[in-house]
Amino acid sequence: MKKISNRKIIKEIIYNDLLKIRMLRYVIVPIIFLTIFYTVLEIKISTLVKNLNQSIANRKGEHTALERFVLQSLLVAVLTELNGFIFTGVVQYIYRNTAKSTFKGFISLSPKNFSTIGGGEIQTIIDRKSKSASELIEVFLTSLLPICLKLLFALIAVIKNMGGLAGFIMFVCVSCYATVTILIAQWRSNIRRELNNSENRSSNKLQDGLNNHETIVSFGTTDLEVDEYDQFLKINASNSNRLWRALYILNLSQRAIFLLQSFFIIYAGISGILSQNMSSNQLIYLMSITSTVTINLSNLGYLYTRYTQAIINARSTYDTMLDIKKENNKFKITEFKESIKFNNLSFGYESRQIFNKINLEIYKGEKVAIIGKNGSGKSTLLKLLLKFDEDYKGSILIDDIDIKKIKDEFYRNLLGYIPQNTFLFNESVKYNIKYGSFGISDEDIFALCKEFGLYDVFMNLENGFDTNVGERGRLLSGGEKQKILLMRTMLRNKEIMALDEPTAALDKESEKKILEIILQQEDRTVLMIIHNLELINKFDKIIYIDENNIEVYKNDIEGQKKFSTNLQYFLSYKLGK
Repeated sequence: MKKISNRKIIKEIIYNDLLKIRMLRYVIVPIIFLTIFYTVLEIKISTLVKNLNQSIANRKGEHTALERFVLQSLLVAVLTELNGFIFTGVVQYIYRNTAKSTFKGFISLSPKNFSTIGGGEIQTIIDRKSKSASELIEVFLTSLLPICLKLLFALIAVIKNMGGLAGFIMFVCVSCYATVTILIAQWRSNIRRELNNSENRSSNKLQDGLNNHETIVSFGTTDLEVDEYDQFLKINASNSNRLWRALYILNLSQRAIFLLQSFFIIYAGISGILSQNMSSNQLIYLMSITSTVTINLSNLGYLYTRYTQAIINARSTYDTMLDIKKENNKFKITEFKESIKFNNLSFGYESRQIFNKINLEIYKGEKVAIIGKNGSGKSTLLKLLLKFDEDYKGSILIDDIDIKKIKDEFYRNLLGYIPQNTFLFNESVKYNIKYGSFGISDEDIFALCKEFGLYDVFMNLENGFDTNVGERGRLLSGGEKQKILLMRTMLRNKEIMALDEPTAALDKESEKKILEIILQQEDRTVLMIIHNLELINKFDKIIYIDENNIEVYKNDIEGQKKFSTNLQYFLSYKLGK
């Protein structure tokens, strides 16, 4: 898999996630100036401490020196916290904005690309990407910038007050500190990457177990699932322990370097190696400014860790999305006028060919029944039409336009789809029927359900149309779930209907009535997978899929005769039963 560089990640976050935020553009310049101002004041506090010590020793002007020290320290504290107070709203807005845009990126993927990423992994990636964007801006603007400025001003102040040698010693120690910090932080980054991967696997395992709760209970494999999940948790715990222990080693190394810095400067001062012998005032000044540098540099390791973690978290999104083909469509179509064409369409999986150069044309308003054995490719044909998978040879055309060249949001607005698997949102019946339709009133829903004879079915539920269907609709029967999907699709009233056994869970009387209503609109094009051959005569065209190919029968005298001749052949295969 191709990898994106850290520089590219930072550039993407800055230009695509941050600079597009108006709030950030307005506050960034004032925050930088405010940071420079309070940083200069903080470094000068060491001089005030030296002056206060001298005033106390001389018993002269000590009250004035104390007042200056307290007031300037208070001002620095206020400005420092004010910086964070102003910026916290920006950070939270960045988190929210990034989470929203990342979620949109994943939810907009084609079903094929979406299925290659685990649901638990997607949730983790969205959280990490959001944190990475907000943390990077926070690290650079509110933490790293002040540290760099304080180091610069501190070195200048030490050279000015204690000579070049003292400044050189401080510079060398700071360089050693930065080197050790980066090396150990890189070590921790590798551990963090392993921890992220193991957490992704454990999250997917957890969600897989929760989604298959009934199967686990019915097979009595609860202990097995718990033990398998615990193995993932064991790996997580091991990686987490390594991560924290590396941090403690880093902290010890940092403290040792600061101790050596103080030792060398003080030793040089008392030994007369500096430009002048060290006085008590200079010692106080050194300890004060060293304390300031120490406090700020002690956060450098933490900040570098936050930076590398943010980059790793961002990379998990960019690397995942990098090899996924981005939409680069041109055409925007708003209506279906003439026909759907499958030209020399070939499609298959690694182990099996499904279609081999099939050709098919369906005209606007035609009602088409699709039959065939289980696994023959009936559902696959609909999914290719729906652009769920575009890895095929040949072409699929809508009004002579290749569907790959049509913008997804416009293309999908032409089609209504009922999948074979009936998954619903954990919301009310009314919410699930309304889903995907806008500007629809409750009365519109009730009228549609009455037209299909389903109003009483939903009203007889515990809370009528406000009844919660449960996760994936588990609180409803298969027939009730299928009726909700039917109403959802019919409410959208699209020009092309792709229906994958939409009445399989219904009784024959309901199936017949609903099918008649679906097919009665003349300009609606319907492609419907069926198993009930009693319904065949209601369609204009019959498509039989078998052995990588298709046979097409028109519902006229010649077509009916040909179809009747082959009916026993179809039945011998039980049409997928």
